[in-house]
Amino acid sequence: MPIPKTRRELVERVEGAFGKLTATLDAGGLRLGTRMCNDDWRVKDVLAVRSWWTSSVCDWIEAGRRGETFALPAEGNRWNQTASLNQDIVQANRGHSYRSVREQLDKGYARALRVVAAPSDCELLGVGALSWAGKHPVARWVSMNTATQYISAGALVRAALREVR
Repeated sequence: MPIPKTRRELVERVEGAFGKLTATLDAGGLRLGTRMCNDDWRVKDVLAVRSWWTSSVCDWIEAGRRGETFALPAEGNRWNQTASLNQDIVQANRGHSYRSVREQLDKGYARALRVVAAPSDCELLGVGALSWAGKHPVARWVSMNTATQYISAGALVRAALREVR
């Protein structure tokens, strides 16, 4: 997926992907959360992971704008350990209901839209404006951790729905 060139393009991408995911989730009802959809993950687990990444990119942007330094993608984890990190997220959410995970996802999405509105165009679309983003614009990180995550979750959920029928 190409890097969004404007704030509007980024917002439209995030809104469109989330809208499609939400429609798919709504079509499945509350029982969908327990359906297996990705190896040993249930739909609820996939959503918990997507919610974590959405919240994390928001945290990174807010901390970066305050000039704070932090570990990416998370304390004690390197980028080559994302599979293990994702599994830790699933484990941390095992006791949460599907409904509460959906609420987390919805709140993360709403927060992402607010966070994307805050930075200047230079911070959001320029390279090097926030040091944690490295050689990429923050918009790329937002797109990867929201829209791309929602699109892949939607594909997994649709596959789980096909198994139901």
